[in-house]
Amino acid sequence: MKKTLIVVLSVLLVATTLFGAAVSEKSGPKEITEIKVMVYERGNEYPGGDSTVNNRLTRWMNSNLEKEGVRLVFVPIVRSGADNTVNSMLAAGNAPDVIMTYDKERVATYGSQGGLVDLAPYVNRLDRDWLKNAENALLQTQFEGKQYALPRVFEIYGRSHNQYIRKDLVEAMGMKVPTTRDELIKVLYAAKKAYPNVTPYAFGGKITDGKYTNFILSYTSRADERINYQYEPTFTNILKPGGKEGLRQLNRFVLDGIIPRDFAVDVDDTKYKQSLANGTALFMLDSDGDEALHAYSTIAGYQMWPVDTLEDADGNHLIPSAQPVSNYAYVPKASEKKIDAIMKYLAWISKRENSLNLQYFIIGEGSTLNDEGIPVLKPKAELKAMGLASGGDLDMLTRTPFFGKKNFLENRKGEFPKVPMEYFEAEFDIRYDKSRYYDAYTIGAALPSDQYVPLLQTLIVEMVFKVMNAPEGKFEEVYAEQYKKLLDNRLQQVLDERGAYYDTFIK
Repeated sequence: MKKTLIVVLSVLLVATTLFGAAVSEKSGPKEITEIKVMVYERGNEYPGGDSTVNNRLTRWMNSNLEKEGVRLVFVPIVRSGADNTVNSMLAAGNAPDVIMTYDKERVATYGSQGGLVDLAPYVNRLDRDWLKNAENALLQTQFEGKQYALPRVFEIYGRSHNQYIRKDLVEAMGMKVPTTRDELIKVLYAAKKAYPNVTPYAFGGKITDGKYTNFILSYTSRADERINYQYEPTFTNILKPGGKEGLRQLNRFVLDGIIPRDFAVDVDDTKYKQSLANGTALFMLDSDGDEALHAYSTIAGYQMWPVDTLEDADGNHLIPSAQPVSNYAYVPKASEKKIDAIMKYLAWISKRENSLNLQYFIIGEGSTLNDEGIPVLKPKAELKAMGLASGGDLDMLTRTPFFGKKNFLENRKGEFPKVPMEYFEAEFDIRYDKSRYYDAYTIGAALPSDQYVPLLQTLIVEMVFKVMNAPEGKFEEVYAEQYKKLLDNRLQQVLDERGAYYDTFIK
């Protein structure tokens, strides 16, 4: 039993190799169809002249798919502002054939306007096991009976945008690691005095919601279900009643130097990442703490630690989950002529063995099989040196393969061998304990106002940054000015239509 999966994988590898050689020598495809596939450009570094669109993983994918008559041409889209970039490409007629987004409303709008391929007739081409696992997630990407997108499904998902703090510095001040927001604020101000060269609350100016959302939400309540339906589907969640006070506190942090006063000009997060790398960040709120973990290798006594400090207005330590659906993959109507090749590609990545090779950086190269036949990643520094710096975005249908807590912890420890196992145990308990998070409400229909949501998302982030930077005594003025800009761009229509949906279908 213990070695069964290893044997099966070995047999499959040999069989696949022999079959691939036979096809290549005898009956290789006469024609190759090129399809353009979007991939997020996240600024990862690759050795040897490789890049986001041409590296060991992308070449491995094509070496397999060309046997199916398909060649992938990867199109890099900078993650920050990606949807706006894609929107311009769609308008110009030069968009990729397969596109990924985090924005469900964008899918609903494009689909309802006839701009997307209905994938319902083709879904049965995907791997049966994937279809079974994604059954509920598929329903979240259907509108009026049309399958306008395919979901990228988490095998394990948990809290979104987590908190980390320099435990060693907190304890050196004679204080306890904070467990509430008030305690956190006291620690931040104490650190400002005790450590002049430390940034109490690390923050960057990239247009994204990760560094502030859960802090602002800690001032809001989830007691009113209708309000939840109105605000929670997107970045509008921080506009819930009470959120303004959270934003007021962030403004005070900037005025007092708790958050860097020049954070907004750090538009690519360069200074933010530097503060994490050199250990000068005391507290961070972000998707994960991996950027800060490298300092364990260079700073004696360094302990960046997962914490849970942000109770909400109801007194609950409860924040949004990452949701079971991570992203949405869709096909523009203009690419329908290539749908056969596109579905060959999607069917290929829907197979678990291919997904595992992508996310474990090719089993046998970026990972090894343990005694139980489960892939274990090599250390992150080693992966990077091999040119395997990022593989997750290449799998449009599956995210975070899960083999149980033990394997999860083993892989995290393998990525960062200098970090104590206790860190990863604390991280797992905070991020994946379902009592600590909730699945945000979703709207199961394409609303007319969905078309305004993508722009509003960008405007909301800009609003937060501008209000955070409001001069002393100008908070109310700047807040009112920025909120009016949201209203001018149909915010109220969005909220009203969501409220009407609740009244009609939920109440």
